[in-house]
Amino acid sequence: MKDAKQNLAVLVVMADEFERERIAALLGRVAGTVFEARDGREGLRSWRDNQPDMVLTDMVLPVLDGLDMIATIRGEDEDVPVLVAYDLYNPKTLLKAVEMNIDAFLRMPVRDERLLDAVRRCARTVFMRRKLARNDTMLWSLLDIFPGMALLEHNGRTIYANRHLAAYLGFDSFLDMRDSGVSFGSNIVELNGAPYTGGDHGWVRVIVDDQLDRDQVVRVNSPGNPSGRAGVFAVTHSPFPNSRLRLFSFQDISELEDERAMLQDEASTDPLTQAMNRRSFLRLLDSEMVSGRALGLIMFDIDHFKSINDEYGHDVGDAVLREISALVRDNIRETDRLARWGGEEFMVLAPGSSMERTAQVAERLRGAVESFSFTGVPRPVTSSFGVAVVENGESQDVFIKRVDTALYHAKESGRNRVVQG
Repeated sequence: MKDAKQNLAVLVVMADEFERERIAALLGRVAGTVFEARDGREGLRSWRDNQPDMVLTDMVLPVLDGLDMIATIRGEDEDVPVLVAYDLYNPKTLLKAVEMNIDAFLRMPVRDERLLDAVRRCARTVFMRRKLARNDTMLWSLLDIFPGMALLEHNGRTIYANRHLAAYLGFDSFLDMRDSGVSFGSNIVELNGAPYTGGDHGWVRVIVDDQLDRDQVVRVNSPGNPSGRAGVFAVTHSPFPNSRLRLFSFQDISELEDERAMLQDEASTDPLTQAMNRRSFLRLLDSEMVSGRALGLIMFDIDHFKSINDEYGHDVGDAVLREISALVRDNIRETDRLARWGGEEFMVLAPGSSMERTAQVAERLRGAVESFSFTGVPRPVTSSFGVAVVENGESQDVFIKRVDTALYHAKESGRNRVVQG
């Protein structure tokens, strides 16, 4: 009890000097430190300078009214116990005080035992909060030792983010992160493969409320990473028993994701030209046609390619295929996609393009091929192009057949030209 007394600090704010000194002396029995103030402004200053464990104040004070002082204190610390003494019964004023979550009301002149009982009751709350704070500190220390990123969440609010997570977001500690207003959720760019727009806390509900208990994956920006590259993390969560507190941990699977993407890319890419392969192209074409937007398609092949292989060798022919693929990629938009259809035949998919634009792209490619000096081939190399734009209700097979027919007419009419289908 002696140690508890020494660790308890109380602020007494009263205009009446006699009553203030009497109460301060009385509180000296249960508190190690008692601060005194004569008016609301002085009381607020003492509160900020000394950070007492509880406040006992009169409602009516000079300079700054007692209720105004309490409101300011509550705005800075909503949990600090506040005891209010009053001598005039004013229901309206008392109602305002009740709305400020006052811990005890004491009618003046304050009876000694009632005052001490109220202070002891509030002191138990103070000591319990200190114990919980010590427990929190121990838990936070354990989380900081945890080898990966982790955070504690309660009702959508981040209680603590360990040092690994804070460092990933570019901060020295959780306190720096919290004071900056940055949250983990505000840095999520993808959740389970879809763009994330849930703000600071929406990701918590998505993960916790998932009835299928699927693996949860987030892609998170890393302001602390000089490369600026977003990392990919598998998310697990565990609730604390008899509590709404939850622990979220994040396992870095960026390398696994890179490997998966590489394997997926290899499975969808022609190894010689690095263009899309036919199977992947057909999947993309199908999804674009379903979207219903304008869609242009270019089909071309290399004129007399067999003679290049026959005269200069298959190594030269392979070099021509690689070079023409790179040349085409340099002359189309990032949203356009190049695919190797088979042998020396290629496709270019041009989303959002009219017939006029699709034909212009094909003509630009035709000119680029004709003017390019291909490795190992001393003569000009040319290509023939067919172009088409998807029509309403048209099937994929019919669309491809039309562009293939246009390419056939380009070759039949002399090659090195563009024909619309």
